[in-house]
Amino acid sequence: MEGKTICHECGAEMIPDVRCEELTYKGHRVMIELRGWYCGGCSEALYVLEEAGRRMEAFTALRAKVDGVLTPGEVSRIRRKLGLSQRKASALLGGGPRSFQKYESGVDWITRSMANLLRLLDNDPSRLNELIPRQ
Repeated sequence: MEGKTICHECGAEMIPDVRCEELTYKGHRVMIELRGWYCGGCSEALYVLEEAGRRMEAFTALRAKVDGVLTPGEVSRIRRKLGLSQRKASALLGGGPRSFQKYESGVDWITRSMANLLRLLDNDPSRLNELIPRQ
């Protein structure tokens, strides 16, 4: 039938709805409301693209809080505050040639030590000069 969305797991009809979903990480949890298609026969759910992104952002924020690290947005904000390109930040602060690109896109998780360094530099950007090699 046209207009119906069928669950690829169990074959039941999926219903458009907004529901609360619990995200968990290392025993910590957060609730987020998500708009999507929910299966009437099993627990399968499909999210529209924007909602999938919101879900990932919420999980990333939870993980950053639990692990004591920075979110991709925080990494980007601090790097820009320091006046560094992603490439220059990687060369100067470490982590590999594309590390900041990966941190800021959420492809790779920032380490606690790098997060701590960025927090220190965020609080006192003048300390960046101490890290620049003297010519």
